Amino acid sequence: MLTALCVVAILLPGWRMFSSAEHYLALHNALEFFSIAVSAMVFALGWNLRRSASGGAFLWLGVFALAVAVIDLLHLLSYEGMPSLVTPSSPEKAINFWLAARVLTALCLLGLVFVPPRPWRAATAVGAVVAALATSAGVAWIGLFHADRLPSTFVPGEGVTAFKVAVEYGIAGLHALAAVLLLRTAVRQGRAAMVWLAAAAWVLGLTGLFFTLYVSVNDVHNFLGHAYKVAASIMFYKAVFAAGVQEPNAALERERALLRTMIDSVPDLIAFKDVSGAYLGCNRAFSACYNLSEQSLVGRTDAELFGAGMQIAGDAQAGPVVTRLERHEEWVEGADGTMRLLDTLRIPFRGSDGNLLGEIDVSRDFTERRRIRDQIAEREKRLLMALQGASLGVWDWDIPSGRMLFSPLWASMLGRRVEDLPPDVATWEALVHPDDWGDIQGALEPHLRGETDSYTAEYRLRHAGGHWVWVMDAGRVLERDDDGKPLRAVGVHQDISERKSMEASLLHLATSDPLTGLWNRRHFTEVVNGELGRVRRHGVQAGLMLLDLDHFKRINDTRGHAAGDEVLRHFAGIVSRHLREADVFARLGGEEFAVLLPCIDDAAGAVRAAERVRELIASTPAIVDGVPLPFSVSIGVAMLEAGDAGFDAVFSRADEALYEAKGGGRNRTVLSAPKEEAGSALESTEPA
Repeated sequence: MLTALCVVAILLPGWRMFSSAEHYLALHNALEFFSIAVSAMVFALGWNLRRSASGGAFLWLGVFALAVAVIDLLHLLSYEGMPSLVTPSSPEKAINFWLAARVLTALCLLGLVFVPPRPWRAATAVGAVVAALATSAGVAWIGLFHADRLPSTFVPGEGVTAFKVAVEYGIAGLHALAAVLLLRTAVRQGRAAMVWLAAAAWVLGLTGLFFTLYVSVNDVHNFLGHAYKVAASIMFYKAVFAAGVQEPNAALERERALLRTMIDSVPDLIAFKDVSGAYLGCNRAFSACYNLSEQSLVGRTDAELFGAGMQIAGDAQAGPVVTRLERHEEWVEGADGTMRLLDTLRIPFRGSDGNLLGEIDVSRDFTERRRIRDQIAEREKRLLMALQGASLGVWDWDIPSGRMLFSPLWASMLGRRVEDLPPDVATWEALVHPDDWGDIQGALEPHLRGETDSYTAEYRLRHAGGHWVWVMDAGRVLERDDDGKPLRAVGVHQDISERKSMEASLLHLATSDPLTGLWNRRHFTEVVNGELGRVRRHGVQAGLMLLDLDHFKRINDTRGHAAGDEVLRHFAGIVSRHLREADVFARLGGEEFAVLLPCIDDAAGAVRAAERVRELIASTPAIVDGVPLPFSVSIGVAMLEAGDAGFDAVFSRADEALYEAKGGGRNRTVLSAPKEEAGSALESTEPA
């Protein structure tokens, strides 16, 4: 439409719209101010989007828009009728600045086709802005102080010169080329914003055609040229705004809708809080649990919503939201009045600058699992009593031929259909976990030979879904030939995966320290006793380090138990990462820890290992609430001896050495004397 209008307008006579340049001045200033404002907004938008995925392209447009805005301002201030800007205002002076701005715009649009859409480094971005301002300053210096060296572009009463016409046509050609390249890029990338840039480039090319025709600065062609420039500025801004704001916002809205659908489909309870502990939102499961709409939650805290209805396990938090990931169990009262045990994961979330924005709470209902754990003994009895009448997976094995039949329940236990299982013993063998064959053969082969009355084994079978199912397999041979060789055996399978999982969980709880995750005293005692047996049998060397944090009570008294717990976790993590794979690290209680050093060369090697730990702790303070908290450790070292009756003997020597290290000033390592030597420690090592 603008192109068609341009063709018609070119045919118009160059009649004057205003009687003098002064009468046109206000309208000219308004048109130019509009274009300058758009250029300034494009620069501001490009600068703020410089770190986005397409930041380079936006900043490229922005810095050129900055330079053009400054030069357009010089053009406005140099227009005929404006007060003198260093030199008197005149059409010639205004045209020079006009042409410079149009050349920069054409170069900007041409270069945009080749600018890679990636963020620029901070130094590059600042350098581009400085270059744009320097370019503007250079144009101003030439236009204000050296205009006499520039070719003539306008002759009063006659109009623009041939040089001016040639330059305008050249600039129009550059804009047309830029429009074609931008349109091709838009089609290839499928981006509507690039179409607007192509349209802006084309309209700017049409603008130049008007400025080859006017005779007076206040005639119709001059006005139409400025009007077309305003139209191009609108298109230019629409392109940048659409690509930099509208398209990312639309993509963000789609991602938000997808995320919302995902969290609402999760059966776990999910809620979000800000740094003050006020709710930002929740999923449907959370709303259903408490019979509260999401709208009624937003902006309110737990205290305002639930009062004492929620009992959070563990110590009170230092703040309304966590600063590190935490997991705990909590009893909550549901909408139906029943108490439910939730396993809650509290996750802090932070902005790109690392600042804490709030927390995400994810809770899973563990009420049923707790009930199962508390009643596991009774459940085992019921399972044994109901074995005869229960529906169990049955197998029937014809031993000479290898033919094995499976019941439908046996197959469904593994997520399969019985008709899909070839009736052969090889089918069963292919499903058994490779690591479990030793247990199976140890129970099955003696029974097949007639040495035992029945066969029982626990092992894993592959489920159709790819995971492993624990089964208890019990059976017996029903038929034998005259020589006693087995002919037929029948047995049952029971899925015991849940029991195995619970046993593993209970074993972990029984042998580990809940705060640090290290082995506890009970398990450590068993390991040391086992290592003593190896020392007696093979004459190898092994050492025991007994570690005690210095002045730990002072930390608890001055900084609180939460800080003390953080120090213990920090200590456990640092030491664990610097021990050998064969070393055994345990928390014996309170601030007392121990390390078993198997396969150590000699006592000197054990002392060197202890010294490395002591120096490491002394040089690595814990970070509590963002503040370094230095602490130290005293270490007593004892070697395991073949004559030791058990753990208590070697522990006693290490404890004496530790006592001497404490009495000698702390933050030191002391080696105990061998059992047959009298007296106190054999060797003492103090920090340098």
